[in-house]
Amino acid sequence: MPRFIRRTGIIASVGLALMGAFGSGSPAAARPKYAEKEKVNCVYCHVAPGKARNFRGLYYKSHNLSFTEFDNVFEAMAAGVKADSMGPAALPSNTEYPKVTVAPALNFAVKDIDGKNVNLGRYQGSVVLMVNVATLCGLTPQYASLQKLYTKYKDKGLVVLGFPANEFGKQEPGTNDEIKVFCTTKYKVDFPMFSKIVVKGEGIAPLYSHLTNKETYPKTGEPIEWNFAKFLYNRKGEVVDRISAKTDPLTPEVIAKLEKLLAEEK
Repeated sequence: MPRFIRRTGIIASVGLALMGAFGSGSPAAARPKYAEKEKVNCVYCHVAPGKARNFRGLYYKSHNLSFTEFDNVFEAMAAGVKADSMGPAALPSNTEYPKVTVAPALNFAVKDIDGKNVNLGRYQGSVVLMVNVATLCGLTPQYASLQKLYTKYKDKGLVVLGFPANEFGKQEPGTNDEIKVFCTTKYKVDFPMFSKIVVKGEGIAPLYSHLTNKETYPKTGEPIEWNFAKFLYNRKGEVVDRISAKTDPLTPEVIAKLEKLLAEEK
């Protein structure tokens, strides 16, 4: 089961303090042993060896010299630079970095279907439809509807996030590799898919513990009822609706809700 973390305000505050001490305007002694440990070149984290830290170096310093849960795409977005930038091009244009503000419902780090780190904060600004999926369920054909929605609306800002879970009738027994082959082969899925998690009961993932908390979400915070339960987020990263597992994503009611949210400004 993938490990989840919350990016806390404490970490962000520590990162901001470190930015003052080790930011883009301050020299930073080169540490070849760290580059060797992480299997990267020095300019991955620095403007040049022994020079100022770029966004990766700032992240590394503020996270106990570790890239364990590092999401390069998210951190680059937060820093205001391109994800493939190196050396001086990777200096943050966002002067507040590494301080990052993420909506609580997206403030989680997860693993994608290939085991790579993903901070869900990267989807803030999009309309998110989050779904717990399964391959052996009577509702599994909803994969086709989800993919049609994603294909039609992704350029307008919709992202569908699929989280495989095996809590209901043990209808998701496969490995992550098997799940990926199934959904991409049978349903041509190309929306983001994630590693298997627990969405209800013992061992529930922090993400779903948060989403189903009745005190936090009086209108939507109920236990997951079955495979293909859906949470709908606005562009601010706020959970605004919950759609029943049995409701097909292509129903007019769902499409109307999506189009309304997509029309809103970020």
